[in-house]
Amino acid sequence: MRVKNSWIGIILLGVTVVLYTWGTWFFFTRLFPGGNDFLPRYLAWKYYYQYGLSPYSEETAYLTNQAIYGRQPVEGEDENREIYPFYYFLLYAPFTVLDYAMARAIFMTVLQCGLFIGVYLLMKVMAWKPPPWLLASTFVWVLLDYPQARGVILGQFAILGFLSLSMCLYLLLRNNGFWAGVCLVLSTIKPPLVFLIIPFLSLWALKEKRWNFLWGFYGSLFALILVSFIILPSWFVEWLSRILDYPNYTVGQSPIWLLTHNVFPWMGDIGEVIISVIILIITFCIWFQVIWKRSTLDFLWAFSFTLYVQHLVVPRSATTNYVTLLIPIFWFFVSLDRLMPFGRYAVISYQLLSLVGLWSLHYLSVIGNQEQPIMFIPHLVLMALILILCRRWLRRSEIYRSIVAQLYSMTPGAA
Repeated sequence: MRVKNSWIGIILLGVTVVLYTWGTWFFFTRLFPGGNDFLPRYLAWKYYYQYGLSPYSEETAYLTNQAIYGRQPVEGEDENREIYPFYYFLLYAPFTVLDYAMARAIFMTVLQCGLFIGVYLLMKVMAWKPPPWLLASTFVWVLLDYPQARGVILGQFAILGFLSLSMCLYLLLRNNGFWAGVCLVLSTIKPPLVFLIIPFLSLWALKEKRWNFLWGFYGSLFALILVSFIILPSWFVEWLSRILDYPNYTVGQSPIWLLTHNVFPWMGDIGEVIISVIILIITFCIWFQVIWKRSTLDFLWAFSFTLYVQHLVVPRSATTNYVTLLIPIFWFFVSLDRLMPFGRYAVISYQLLSLVGLWSLHYLSVIGNQEQPIMFIPHLVLMALILILCRRWLRRSEIYRSIVAQLYSMTPGAA
């Protein structure tokens, strides 16, 4: 009977997802063009299959901009050049057999499913079982809050990067290091999401002799790179040239750049470099304490702090990338729920303030369809307060201590 009920549940879920995707197509994507983070990836592979054009070529960039703007970009507009490593084709290529409106609708559903699965895994990692009313509120907030909702509408890969990180943490705690490493590879499709997290986890795995994790991650990454060279031998040189030239053809700045050029313009480039170096030195000192000094209680805090620092020092940032900060935010939620008498009401208050506050700020500041720099600030200021001022308090939770104990009690080689 249980098996039969399980199958009925799976079928009903599948039908719901199909109907939801159809509704997204019928009422949204076929009527309202958009998805400007998904569209360049979709077109790059469309042109590769149709005309044999490299995703990194000038011809592809020209055709993509014609499709997005109806012309070539002017100064101050993103030039939509491809910067993802070539193996991202495994994710995006299947969508090119569909017309764009339907492909976008399906991708939006994939992103939303990835968001919910990632949150579910986080809740499993943290052993958080909120009451039904708070669970429903949390899932609604996760979908509608500014970074996530905007990411879904734009077709932003960062949501799948968040899923990758959640799966990695979940599998590490389940003593399945190999698959944790394999899942983490998905996040490398967008390097700004993990350019500091990967060195941190790699050094930790080396020190703790978690060989399976390293084999899973670097073995999978090598296989994807090898396949990429087989399909397009010139991809790495072309991709590297795009990366090096990235600041010259894209829009958006890092929060530190905004601080040193907009808020305090007298600081300029030198101030930006000095602040970035200081922040990175602090981060590396934290790594030293966690990895070499084996300050085990700080592992998850260092993981969260590293996620946060990535958003500060990356050359070009985006508010949609803040979805990865759901990891420390959920840790904060769990701590509120377990350590405060009215913590659950504090959680829902946070959700309401975030939801209403960020969308109101966007509405009041947006110019045309362009997000303004002020949108980068609230999330990062709040995360700084949570991670720095609440550090000792966050580590008091028994669940947090249990998570750290599991990570460090695993048999070397298993993770």
